[in-house]
Amino acid sequence: MLSALRKKQLKNFLKTLNIASNNLEIFDEALTHSSYNFEENRENASDYERLEFLGDSVLRLSISEILFDKYKNYDEGKLTKIRSYLVSDRFLHSIALDYNLNEIINIGPHEEKDGGRSKESILACAMEALFGAIYKTLGFEFAKEFICKIYELKNINTDEILYSYNSKEILQQYTQGKNKDLPEYEIIKETGKAHKKTYEIVVKYRGEELGRGIATTKKDAEKTAAFEAIKRLNLLQGEQNE
Repeated sequence: MLSALRKKQLKNFLKTLNIASNNLEIFDEALTHSSYNFEENRENASDYERLEFLGDSVLRLSISEILFDKYKNYDEGKLTKIRSYLVSDRFLHSIALDYNLNEIINIGPHEEKDGGRSKESILACAMEALFGAIYKTLGFEFAKEFICKIYELKNINTDEILYSYNSKEILQQYTQGKNKDLPEYEIIKETGKAHKKTYEIVVKYRGEELGRGIATTKKDAEKTAAFEAIKRLNLLQGEQNE
């Protein structure tokens, strides 16, 4: 049973999203982290994990259809790279912050002290769960249109996304053009449980830090760091490497 305060919070939140639904329970579930139920001794209460599973599929299908229709001159490889970025934890985290999910999500006190309310993985999962809740209450077409509107507001630059996938190669080509020294990647921080870690990595060239990246895999964190480096070095001009 939701408290009067929680109902008010959820109604106001849904109003900001232009979502009309009387099923507040499913949205509460989508915005509840497992730590909250565990630390508050809410036995048998649901968290966002099942809706996250559903929302992930809804998001991927929606983005696939949107990209397929919008970028008719892009082949499967480019579409896959763009979709991968748009459904990444990093991108979903930025959307979650845009809509203040960090303020309304239920999270356990200990997890909150550990910075859980701003963790990329938690907010990204909650965003996917929200998509799942929207799909269950209002259907796929509404969910797809909702996702489309959100992504339109992000002013997505597909050229930059495609560059980000080749960022390590672009940076290496640049440094090898200067001399034979290669960029060096260093893990400076690891957080999270063993099965779901977050890595912060810096890339250096001749001892100078050029960029840093944070992601749930070392590979993605290195790509992000390299992309920050090539932006800093103004290497985004010219044709995209395939």
